[in-house]
Amino acid sequence: MYNIMSCGGFDTSFMGACSVAWLGFPILFFVVVFANRFFGEMGWNNTLAFAGAYLPWFLVVTFFGTPDFALLAGVVGALIGGFGGEYLNG
Repeated sequence: MYNIMSCGGFDTSFMGACSVAWLGFPILFFVVVFANRFFGEMGWNNTLAFAGAYLPWFLVVTFFGTPDFALLAGVVGALIGGFGGEYLNG
């Protein structure tokens, strides 16, 4: 297991795995915000988009320690969560 708060288990060099993992946090925020701008009229749900983005990102970073795959999982989760709200709201 990797600890993103203390960078335990990560490469801590400049732009190592820990820095890249933390850089994914604001990137996912802006992905959700821009997706809301473009898909907002199509039943986009911000709450589920943020949950869908950050939950897979955190789990992949914690258990696998691969920030690149975590960012991909976060973007896919944001899209699924954002459009999934349309089906939950009826």
